[in-house]
Amino acid sequence: MIADLEQGLTILLYMFAFATGCMTMVLSVVFHIRESYEWTKYFIIFHSSLLLAIVLQVLNLFVDIFVSDTVGIILSYVLRGLLAANVSFLMVFIPYFTTWVIAQPWRNPFKAFFFIVAAGYTALSVLGMIFENITSLGSWMVIVFCLVIFFAIGLIIKSLKTISRHDVRTVCQAIIILSFVMMPLLIVSVFVPRVRYISYPLYFMAFSIIILVYLFIYFRKIPKVIQKMLTLDNLEPYHITEREFSVIVGIKEGKTNKEIADKLDISVNTVNNHVANIYAKMQVRSRIDLLNVLSET
Repeated sequence: MIADLEQGLTILLYMFAFATGCMTMVLSVVFHIRESYEWTKYFIIFHSSLLLAIVLQVLNLFVDIFVSDTVGIILSYVLRGLLAANVSFLMVFIPYFTTWVIAQPWRNPFKAFFFIVAAGYTALSVLGMIFENITSLGSWMVIVFCLVIFFAIGLIIKSLKTISRHDVRTVCQAIIILSFVMMPLLIVSVFVPRVRYISYPLYFMAFSIIILVYLFIYFRKIPKVIQKMLTLDNLEPYHITEREFSVIVGIKEGKTNKEIADKLDISVNTVNNHVANIYAKMQVRSRIDLLNVLSET
């Protein structure tokens, strides 16, 4: 009973982490489209990899609970292999992304060191799948991953004062505080395998919430586009009369000459004459040209 409750709460935690991660991903893509900063595409790759790790972990959890026999074992190995490959990629990408953001060159010995670390993590993952009874392999995998994370955090702390934008610096400070708050849980997860299942989704969910708050603040600060109403005064340089202005309003609303005539209670020929006069005064030849001029007025 307790084991079932624990599994249910773990799955619920992963679902919350996945939901916040997806929201962050969507807003990050929108942010990238609006701003087109070069760093945003790297952040999207980074966050996609973190989100993929959540998906693979929860799928592996589902397989352990709901799928048994040979199929379950095969699926478990496949998912764990994909997860190991994804985390190994993050071992290299996290320090690369961090050094790129703080404008430090990505070069040796860091470059070679983290490729070796990623290879070491992959080897530990393979050994962990082969020798499942050796729990210390899982502990070493957690230690290696935490070292990479805190190396990146250390670089951010070192370069915090050089970040000019106040909002970005605030986000970095929040991530630093989160990392140190999570440190006891990460240390415990080295020695207690059960804690590993909740430490990563908690950290990822908190990280996603920080980025979400930043993005929400950004989108709230976007000024609303105020559409100016077309008035007769705007068209004063063209010497437009009030009746011609009424016809222009009808054209702007997409009405046909007959519909404009019905609305103004005049004949279609009169509308045609007004339209001809408007074209002549505003030096246009068609409705499209007229609408373009009106949009610039």
